Amino acid sequence: MEREQLDYFRDLLMGERKKVVKIIEGIDESWSKNIRDAVGNVSSYATHIADLGTDSNEREKETYMLDRELKNLKNIDNALKRIHEKSYGICNYCGEDISSERLKAIPYTELCINCKRNEERISNNNHK
Repeated sequence: MEREQLDYFRDLLMGERKKVVKIIEGIDESWSKNIRDAVGNVSSYATHIADLGTDSNEREKETYMLDRELKNLKNIDNALKRIHEKSYGICNYCGEDISSERLKAIPYTELCINCKRNEERISNNNHK
């Protein structure tokens, strides 16, 4: 891959990384606020059973979001590492170039479209 393309994808990944870090920080702030609020209350018990369900649902949703964003951050950091190592844009399975269109859609992808389809097909067959 040419230097211009690598610079483009590095900038794209760095922009995505900033967004992901901001989301993670927002979740962290929300959790910190919830802890402060719980400690500040005379009773940490919700006043109504419906409130307990809402609180639990919110925590579960935030936990899912945090897990997803941490995975995204790891994928982005791995892609930036591959740029540094000059292996970015090369499929981890077959060693062929990953199309620019695919990299623009999923800049942290490690697989070309054909290998990804094969991986999904195998995964789907294993779950039947």
